[in-house]
Amino acid sequence: MPPAVPLPTRPAPTGPTAAACLDALRTSLLGAADAWVETSLAAKGWTDVPHARAEEWASGPLPVARFLARLAQGRGLAPAHDRSVDGCSVHAAATLSGGDRLLLFGHSAELHVGPDQPGTGAANGGIGLVLGAGNVTATPILDVLEQVFVHGRAVVCKPSPLHDRMVPVFAQALQPLLAASVVTFAHGDAAVGQDLAHDPRVTAVHLTGSHHTWAALRFDPALVGKDLTAEVGCCTPALVLPGAWPERELAAMARQLAAYVACNGGATCLAPRALLTPQHWPERVLFLQMLTRELAALPARVPFHPGVRAHWERVRGRPSPGAALPPCLVEDRRDPAAWAGLREEPFAPALQEFTLPAEEYAAFVGAHCFGRLSAYVFASRATLQKDRAGVRRVAAALPHGTVAVNTWTGLGYGLGTTPWGVPPSSPTEFGCGTVRNTTGRVVQRTIVQAPLRPLVTPPWLPQHRNGAAALRALTRHVLRPTVSGFVRTALHALRS
Repeated sequence: MPPAVPLPTRPAPTGPTAAACLDALRTSLLGAADAWVETSLAAKGWTDVPHARAEEWASGPLPVARFLARLAQGRGLAPAHDRSVDGCSVHAAATLSGGDRLLLFGHSAELHVGPDQPGTGAANGGIGLVLGAGNVTATPILDVLEQVFVHGRAVVCKPSPLHDRMVPVFAQALQPLLAASVVTFAHGDAAVGQDLAHDPRVTAVHLTGSHHTWAALRFDPALVGKDLTAEVGCCTPALVLPGAWPERELAAMARQLAAYVACNGGATCLAPRALLTPQHWPERVLFLQMLTRELAALPARVPFHPGVRAHWERVRGRPSPGAALPPCLVEDRRDPAAWAGLREEPFAPALQEFTLPAEEYAAFVGAHCFGRLSAYVFASRATLQKDRAGVRRVAAALPHGTVAVNTWTGLGYGLGTTPWGVPPSSPTEFGCGTVRNTTGRVVQRTIVQAPLRPLVTPPWLPQHRNGAAALRALTRHVLRPTVSGFVRTALHALRS
């Protein structure tokens, strides 16, 4: 029997109707953005956690605003550069406006597109089911917009029960689609999601969640013939390349790594989980001391996501010290049990270090690290000046959909102009498909890169004293670009 959940009754908008709907969505998101951030903070119990508000802007309304702007801008692929990587043509990611070049000064993103791959060939139309993630608030809404405006589907969205308090805000943000009966929300547990997936009117299912749920979906004979896609996390590696590393660059790398480990209390697949340092690296001890200090300077948080505490304790090998979990580093993991533990993502603010010859990095990652979503590469300025092509080869050798060089993989997730997902050649157990790919081509990987020490501290780092205000202003400017909004954003960003 079909579930007692109202499914959408109208098809996805097209042409001028879609353009008008996108404009209305920018207005509705503008009205919902502040409540979105504050509701999420309250639900997690983090209203007083330093920098958490900036994190919520960076992982909530801002990525949605940017994707709406990209959809309104239109689809297409920038011309190829005069170089190729690993047989792929290299294209610059689209920018949303001239302001991106200033607000993201020094940051860049490129797409690697394989030859003779015009598109995904995925079925479009019908009704799509979005099984939403419970960790990052932007994800279920981005997935809804993807289904509607990229795949032309009406959507029923079943958010995670962890986002029950967010549903009224989500509904406010998506009000034009709800009012048009193109999108509906369903509430309940996994059984509700299963019933919806089995509904014969549902033609596609997109999951962001655990690989166990993904296995249940793809081995369910009742779902044969439906378009099944999934993002199921990643045991994200961070590779430190050998070379001359001045102390100020070691300190910058330590600040970045600590911030990414601690982000969202560790409940994000963007967080580095396995740190690979070069064997016999002269600066290793100093760097690990710096990283330990940076982690200790960040606040411990009471986890909101189930399983985080157990994962933290498994990595640390001891009970948690109290209700709040501090972000931590476990050095020099050599035992086979630690290697085996990387085959399932440790979903906690805990980073494990493995030291091995740099030429073995790619083989180690391929053999031991679960997932193919994203990875980090850190290279000193001297290394980049001496062998930038070599650093590119290291990044391209990793089997991940997004690789960040000296910056945050969250840029690949949230720019709105870069695809996010696993490469097409990835083993199915690591997920399937990409989202936010508006190029019309199959993208093998996205590379985002920046100077290790940018001129202005990025607002997504805890060291930016005005991060929440800068990201809020940027969100509003992306939704309704004005000269005054741009100036306001720039002033907040520069007050770092």
